Amino acid sequence: MQFSFRIPNADYLGFPATPEAILTATQRAEALGYDAVLLNDHLIMKGAPEVVASWGNVYEPLTTMAYLAGKTERIKLATSVLILPHRNPILTAKTVATVDQFSNGRVILGVGAGWVESEFAALAMNFADRGARADEYLRVCQACWSPDPVSFTGAYHQFEDMHCSPKPVQQPHPAIWIGGSSKAALRRAAEFATIWQPVPTPLEALLEHKANLLAACEKIGRVKPPEIRMSFRINFSDITGKAPSGPDGNRLTGHGSVEDVAGDIRKYRDEAGLDQFQLNFNGCGSLAQLEESMTLFMEQVWPAVEG
Repeated sequence: MQFSFRIPNADYLGFPATPEAILTATQRAEALGYDAVLLNDHLIMKGAPEVVASWGNVYEPLTTMAYLAGKTERIKLATSVLILPHRNPILTAKTVATVDQFSNGRVILGVGAGWVESEFAALAMNFADRGARADEYLRVCQACWSPDPVSFTGAYHQFEDMHCSPKPVQQPHPAIWIGGSSKAALRRAAEFATIWQPVPTPLEALLEHKANLLAACEKIGRVKPPEIRMSFRINFSDITGKAPSGPDGNRLTGHGSVEDVAGDIRKYRDEAGLDQFQLNFNGCGSLAQLEESMTLFMEQVWPAVEG
């Protein structure tokens, strides 16, 4: 099984994101055997206090990945997700290719269309066409990663016989991860994704979304569908001192003891065929608690899942 881990490049965990926390968590993840670290993306935010508390302080992911590439050796570096319409796609393609070169082929491009209308307004961008832009921007990136000279004709970008190098180490391009379970998101995943990354989802709903993804792949003639790596929230109550429950008073999936968490992962593996998970450690109030949770998972939960 494979487990990736969302590092604290934003304050969403409840303690401040800092260069020290980002580097420490990444290097610890590499030492423990996580296969990838994932970075959030927001450029400028406003809103309710809890939104600002989580996303008002976010270290830009592509820049951070470039730094981490020089501080690690094996672990893959992923955006999850880069809000693709926020950036010029030619610049995005160039930046991703550059970081892929410096990391010797360790970049994963997880992308999304965005959800904060005020962020688009601050960037002088149209919120309404973000989905169409996300689709075209992915195609622009793929064009720029192709052998020179490169050409492209779309609704927002047109160029012909241009040169855009270096190319990524990974060929034909770095892995693309796409999340979301809407009809548009699944269509986008079927067209572009190496991996489909749904948010934490109840088992029945996940199976329904998986069937819809397979149908979307069949519609466009894609024979091998994207692999699935579901986001999975974990809160070790012995570490965080918290044991939140759902509206019905029952234990939340991924919350509780080592045995609870291992059992939840086994259920998704056995009943939905999942062998990849992207982990979010919730409830941690400090970097020390985050490191403790990361370690407990790899040293006790993973062996329990594998049997």
